[in-house]
Amino acid sequence: MRVAPLRRALDYGERPDPAAGVFETLLVRERGVVRYDAHRERMNASARALYGVAPPVAPTPPQVHRDGGALRLTFVPGAGLSVHERALSADPVMRGLAPFELPGGLGPHKWADRRLIDALTRAADGALVLLADSDGAVLEASWASVLIEERGRLIAPPTDGRALAGIGRARLEYDEEPVDLDRLLAADAVVLTSALRVVWLANR
Repeated sequence: MRVAPLRRALDYGERPDPAAGVFETLLVRERGVVRYDAHRERMNASARALYGVAPPVAPTPPQVHRDGGALRLTFVPGAGLSVHERALSADPVMRGLAPFELPGGLGPHKWADRRLIDALTRAADGALVLLADSDGAVLEASWASVLIEERGRLIAPPTDGRALAGIGRARLEYDEEPVDLDRLLAADAVVLTSALRVVWLANR
C-alpha cells in the first residue's frame, strides 16, 4: 500500500470551530434508521458537554422518505437541529494512505466544521487521510474509524477521548490496543468502519 510521508495537519488549516456545531450521519435501511439510539445519545452528549443545552435529538427517529440512504442530523448552537436525507454514495476509492500528525486528535465530537478535513483530503490527492497523534498513535481516518487485522484478529485503537468513538465499529468484534503507524503498515489489512459502510484494505 502506498504511504505518503507524515505531514503536520495544522499546516493545512485550523482546528474545527465548535460554534459551527456537531453532526451525525446515520444509515437508512427499508425506511428505518439504523442504530438511531446510539447516534442520538452521542449527539446529545456532545450538545450537553460543548454547549450546555438540553438534548436536541428526540427519542423517536425522524420520518424518512427513502427506502435506503443516509440521514444527516446537524445541531448548531442557537440555530437548533436540522435533518437532511440523501442517497448513499459509492464506496470511496483510495490510492494509498496519507498520514497527518494532529496533536491530541480531533477529540470525541463529530464536528460540523470540516474545513481542516477537507483541506487534508485535497492534500492527500486521492489517498486516505489518516490522523495520528504526536506520540505516533493512529487515531482515525477522515471519514471512518480505523482498525487493523492481524492473523484474523481485529484491533482498534483505544477509545481514550482523542478520536470519535465510532458507532460503526459495533458491527465487528475487536480488541482495543495501541496502534501506531508501523503496526498498521505491518498488519494484514486496514479496516475502515463508519455508520454507512465497512471497507477492507489489504496490505498485501
